[in-house]
Amino acid sequence: MAVTLQKIIAAFGLLCVLWMAAHMMLGARQRQALERWPRASWRWLQRYFLWRFNTRERRRLAREEALGAIQRAKRAANDDGLWEGNVYRPKKFEKPKK
Repeated sequence: MAVTLQKIIAAFGLLCVLWMAAHMMLGARQRQALERWPRASWRWLQRYFLWRFNTRERRRLAREEALGAIQRAKRAANDDGLWEGNVYRPKKFEKPKK
């Protein structure tokens, strides 16, 4: 049995209709609980899967980039340059004097 796009859309539409029917039949408190459930589920999914992985991965990549930038700066600072405050200007960037 092949799953087609039409069947997926029809199933999604049926779920929406059932959701709305349940929403109309419930009282105020039950309706609020029904409305909270998808938001709470999405937050749980983000917290335990998406957010943790992305945060760890971003921190690791940022740390690697920072260490790489420091190493490149140290290698580039080996030539004789000038420090002006916290700005380093290599001599190769100086314009020739006329």
